[in-house]
Amino acid sequence: MRLTGIQGRLLLILAMAALAVMIASLAALRALDDISGAAESVTGRDLPAATAAMRLARIAERLQQRGASLMAAGEPAAREREQKAVEEDLAAFAGQLEVLRSARGETRSEVEQISALSERLAGSLRDLRARLDWRARLTALLEREQAAMLAGQDRIRQIIGPSILAVAAIVDGGPTADPVIYRTAVRSQAPLLSAERLVNSAIADLLLAASATTTDGVTETRAQYARTRTQLDLVAGALPAGLRHEFRVALAGFARQGGPDGVFALRLAALATHVSAEGALDEARVLAGGLKSAVDRLVLTANQSMADVTERLSGTIVTRTEQFIAVGIAVILLTTGLAFAFVIRPLGRNLAGVTEAMTRLAHGERGAQVPGAERHDEIGDLARAFTVFKDNVFRMDVLDRELAEKSSLLLATFDTMNDGFTVFDAERRLVAWNPHYLTLYGFSGDDVTIGTPITEINRRLEARGVTVSMPGGEPTTFEELSERRLRMTQRYELHFPGGRIVELRSNPIPRGGFVTIHMDVTEQRATESQLRQAQKMETVGQLTGGIAHDFNNILAVILGNLFILERELADDPKLLERTRKALGAAERAAGQVNRLLAFSRRQKLAPEDVDVNALVAGMMDLIDASLGSGVVLRTDFAPDLPVVHVDPGQLENALMNLAVNARDAMDGRGEIVFTTRPADGPFIEIAVTDTGQGIPPDLIDQVFEPFFTTKATGKGSGLGLSMVYGFVKQSGGTVALDSAPGAGTTVTLRLPVAAPTGAVIAQGTGGQAATRGGEGECLLVVDDDADLLELTAGQLSGRGYRVVSAGDGETALRLLAENPDIRLLYTDVVMPGRYDGVALAEEARKRRPDLVVLFTSAEPGKAGIAAADLLRKPVAEERLVGAVRERLGGGEVSSSR
Repeated sequence: MRLTGIQGRLLLILAMAALAVMIASLAALRALDDISGAAESVTGRDLPAATAAMRLARIAERLQQRGASLMAAGEPAAREREQKAVEEDLAAFAGQLEVLRSARGETRSEVEQISALSERLAGSLRDLRARLDWRARLTALLEREQAAMLAGQDRIRQIIGPSILAVAAIVDGGPTADPVIYRTAVRSQAPLLSAERLVNSAIADLLLAASATTTDGVTETRAQYARTRTQLDLVAGALPAGLRHEFRVALAGFARQGGPDGVFALRLAALATHVSAEGALDEARVLAGGLKSAVDRLVLTANQSMADVTERLSGTIVTRTEQFIAVGIAVILLTTGLAFAFVIRPLGRNLAGVTEAMTRLAHGERGAQVPGAERHDEIGDLARAFTVFKDNVFRMDVLDRELAEKSSLLLATFDTMNDGFTVFDAERRLVAWNPHYLTLYGFSGDDVTIGTPITEINRRLEARGVTVSMPGGEPTTFEELSERRLRMTQRYELHFPGGRIVELRSNPIPRGGFVTIHMDVTEQRATESQLRQAQKMETVGQLTGGIAHDFNNILAVILGNLFILERELADDPKLLERTRKALGAAERAAGQVNRLLAFSRRQKLAPEDVDVNALVAGMMDLIDASLGSGVVLRTDFAPDLPVVHVDPGQLENALMNLAVNARDAMDGRGEIVFTTRPADGPFIEIAVTDTGQGIPPDLIDQVFEPFFTTKATGKGSGLGLSMVYGFVKQSGGTVALDSAPGAGTTVTLRLPVAAPTGAVIAQGTGGQAATRGGEGECLLVVDDDADLLELTAGQLSGRGYRVVSAGDGETALRLLAENPDIRLLYTDVVMPGRYDGVALAEEARKRRPDLVVLFTSAEPGKAGIAAADLLRKPVAEERLVGAVRERLGGGEVSSSR
């Protein structure tokens, strides 16, 4: 180290200053020793005592509220939590008392007084808890008794209710019935009605007593109940003999309510317990108030002691600080004088020369030289460093030009981005943006400037009705997201009133602030929504198809048995009429199942080439007659439309369903327009537009779901639109719905154009099944539904056939091997196990090539079997017998449906 250099001189001056500081430090150490003694007195005794006293005050204040909280707790769990909180506060209180005793070094009378008060308060709160628990138990017993008596009331209604209805029917019929029965009914009617009235009155008395708030109210209701009970005993003897015993048994529970375990006794005990609990609460409040007052006095004493000690300590600190400041000022003045004489003045002269050279360099003089480069001290080092700096400046000039070119390229990219781009600083002020950002939000150059706060931008967006949400759809606020964007990567969406959606992807900047990309994702979200709706409808379709399959099996059994009853009850008009009503209901249920199959796209269709304009025009008279005079029908047909390949009957049903729905949406008055037009690709469109009230946005995604309807109960099944949806989807088309509240609704069916070959798929023809039965031919019937198997076998046996039945494929093959005279196999398509219907038929024909096979299924659309060989469940007996007869060569009948 050079002592002649600037650094050496500075070190010498600092050494002298350090010596002076050491002298001053010795004096400071002595002062600190005095301060330490005073501080030890504060921290070792007075501060812990004051802290413990203040904590006791806070705990005592909480204990004042614990009694009321415990009283207000209704559930056992809540009371347990409150009791636990009381115990924790009392434990903390005792701990702070021990700290106070240790800090003071003695046991003071006020501390012991506080301890005694806390123990009494703990006992009072535990007593309050015990009374509250007993009150809760009484309340639970009371509720159980009420439930038991309501159940007894239902039992008595079940006992006498049918008799009341029967007697009323006889009496209302007048004396035209049997006179003896009529007189007996008249005599029985009064006791039955009195019994029902008195039971209701007794239950009312019990419920009044259970909710009474005074003992007088309970006593008065109890007397009324006793009178009602006496009347009930008298009425019991006047009831019909067949009801008396069971009625008196049911009255046993009413007799118990007047005893010590009854509703009246329980309610009186609950009221008494409530009064005692309020007394315990008052006692706890008084004790808690006394405890709080004692603790407050203790806090005042501790604070006064602290104030005295602190005042003495403050005086000591001030005195010693003045002494230390005086020594420090003297050292600073001495050091400053020496530094100026030996360092600053010579350094200033040399730095002036360096500054002049740097100024010349700043004006572009590359030949500027710094004097003193030959010196061997720090000035010489600075002169030599300046020479190196000058060379670096020239190189930086070249780099600056290259950086400017790259910045221009970056700005060009920034301005031509298809998405919006913004940069905000750490104070959330706008510092940069690209032109597309202004276009995306409809801002002008005057709306957004450098330094615009994000709160102002958010305010403008909110004023336009823009809302913000997370990508999952949960709503949030602009302010919350603005805070998050400074800390983490964030994605969220802005929803504009017109339906436009802008997605924001924001990333924080390491030095503060964040950058954001703004993308218009309206079309993307619409596509995703359509995909989700299609997936949902596909799932619902699978579910409804499975349900329809099971219900078809059930309906087959019901319809088969009802057909048998209809035939057997021909001589009984009343029962025959009821049977036919049941048949009608079952056939309507089968229709509903067919609609479910249509929705799930499992219905068997018979498509053919159809002229849409001709079909719609031909339906107008029927639709007009069906909708009523308040609806005006109009058509708008595009000329020269190509034919479509659909099931014409199903298309007519779909259009009729849409017309009926449109009429209901208009409350029977308005205009419906049927429009046909070509569409993109090999499709044409049929649109049905009404002038109704429209569909709310939150219901549009549900209208095609099965059983969803906004109509009143009994006015619709909710299957009309779902059937339309399933039929169009199964036909290879799509359904679109456009609606808004108050603006009407348009449902558009897009259907595929027929192949140019003009091929036509023949539609199954109906007809009446042959009624002639068999002549002893042997049939093998297979179905996994035991009830349906028994019914089918019985129907065929009754029509002259010999029937062998099996519940699964393995059994059927065994029976086929054992009975070589079996001529026809009639099997369900869908069966569990190794062999379903199709596999069974294939295996049976391998063994018996001459075997005739006839299939049946509740899901004909999934069977994959020709319509001529398949009967759709439920199968009427005549249809089944006719189909079997046709396959065996006994006549021509229809077999598809």
